[in-house]
Amino acid sequence: MIDLISSRSNVFVWSAEDWLKLRRDHRIVGELIGCLPKKPRQDILSGLPLLLQPEEVSLLLEKNFAQLVHFPCLQKPPTESLKQAFEEYRNTLFVEQKECLRNERKKQVIGMMDKIIEGKKRKILGIQTGKKKIKKSLDPKVQEALNNIEINRQQLLEEEMAKLPTLDKTEALIQTHTVYPWVDKDDVEIVEWKYPSNSKEQLRYNTYKDLWERGYYVTSGEKFGGDFLVYPGDPVMFHSQFIVQCKDRDEEIPITELSAQCRIACHVRKTRVYAFFSKDKNNVVYQSFQWAESSVLENG
Repeated sequence: MIDLISSRSNVFVWSAEDWLKLRRDHRIVGELIGCLPKKPRQDILSGLPLLLQPEEVSLLLEKNFAQLVHFPCLQKPPTESLKQAFEEYRNTLFVEQKECLRNERKKQVIGMMDKIIEGKKRKILGIQTGKKKIKKSLDPKVQEALNNIEINRQQLLEEEMAKLPTLDKTEALIQTHTVYPWVDKDDVEIVEWKYPSNSKEQLRYNTYKDLWERGYYVTSGEKFGGDFLVYPGDPVMFHSQFIVQCKDRDEEIPITELSAQCRIACHVRKTRVYAFFSKDKNNVVYQSFQWAESSVLENG
């Protein structure tokens, strides 16, 4: 069961595994609103958390794909035991980072050992160790003397490792959790979801659900002046085909508004679609409009 996290009337998904499952298995796209951990100073690509539309939340709950939860413990000051667990966790991370850094530097030193040994031998014989000097071939007698010098490789490695500075706690990387690591089952509360709560929201949800059940991917259509954008496949691979706007059956649409919306849809190569309830209000029906340019030829 996927956990949808409720926070101040918004619903988020913080787990990368849950995000992938929602998109791959349930065709739920949502909107990534976080920054990428490795590239936080750009806004072209976004990361977790995933913000869900109300219609997406209602669908997931209705289909029993997920549950809506809340963590009241996150709004309370941390207890002493939690503070202690946090400090122990940070100390463990620091020790692991320190060991990882040392092992990585050891690999680098081992990879340079031949050059280090060569430099040590040259210093013993008083030969210059500059890069240009090393590349030049040596006199055969000097080369033989160089080869006869024995240096304990393991001892030299230990000496080089001893020169390396140790990692200070102020230099350690701080882990940013996307899932609360110390949550207890008793801390989780199931939240009651009250969307849709009126006729307008009911039309939006029924429209979203109907399109989803037809196999489409559905996202927000706000940037094109609609309620939903409808895709034939994953938005990463396909362009949207329809701009859907929900309207009351008896609501009049001014011709200027209809004309403008159809022209916008035509400009971005999409079809403008209006969704409304059928007369018995049991189904959602659709009316599509396309802008067709025409030219008038005058005979002079």
